[in-house]
Amino acid sequence: MTMKLLSLVFLFSLSALPVPAKNPYFMLGEVPDARALREAGKQVDHYREPKISEVVGIPPFHRRNSATETDRQSLCRVCHAALPHRESLRKRSFLNMHTRYIACETCHFQPQGVSFDYRWLDYGALDCCQVMVAGGMDREAVPSLVPRPAARIAPFFQGRPALLFKDDFLAREIRATWKEGAREDRARLKARLHASLKKDGRRCADCHHRKQTLLDWRVLNASEGQVRAIGDNAIARFFSRYRDKDQRLRMTELLR
Repeated sequence: MTMKLLSLVFLFSLSALPVPAKNPYFMLGEVPDARALREAGKQVDHYREPKISEVVGIPPFHRRNSATETDRQSLCRVCHAALPHRESLRKRSFLNMHTRYIACETCHFQPQGVSFDYRWLDYGALDCCQVMVAGGMDREAVPSLVPRPAARIAPFFQGRPALLFKDDFLAREIRATWKEGAREDRARLKARLHASLKKDGRRCADCHHRKQTLLDWRVLNASEGQVRAIGDNAIARFFSRYRDKDQRLRMTELLR
């Protein structure tokens, strides 16, 4: 059986799996249209494997020691770096900082007409972790909102994480198709994986707001003080004042 035929069988299997066995990421994802397939084909033609240089003139602000990497990585890491936000010089450092405790899918996976629950997911284990506070402990005294070093806020659908880890069986099949499949198969695969992803992700105000937000911080075990601090975050308000890419704001704007 040729590699192309194997790839087609695999792509068909994404839609042929019984619903209970499907990962929500594929079950809820949208089907790409002809335009998306054409764009994916162009991107496949120009794709080059990313190479990260370890020798730089000036050490990057967010360079991490490899020992601090979590045990598991999302499927996104097959093609994207650990610090993927590069385009916006203005806020890329702040966006990359969020990758330590926010799953990529929380911001970028937005299938139409679908609502998610957002909970802590332990990237160091298979199961999701429920934040627990020791009996009798004052929630205001909890030093950190993040329950474990490898935990991230992730989307859940019907109790299951709506994401895929790079070491999952299905993810390994996807990687094999991407590496060895024909150009058309790779284009279909890329379009399918990205059909429900929004490049720009969520706005700061979607999570940092005094009123209703995307995330229910109390469900995520935030104390009342932490809820207020997140809603009144000065940096999020600072970025919300930009109207275009060329607009400049003074650092004193942070005091407003």
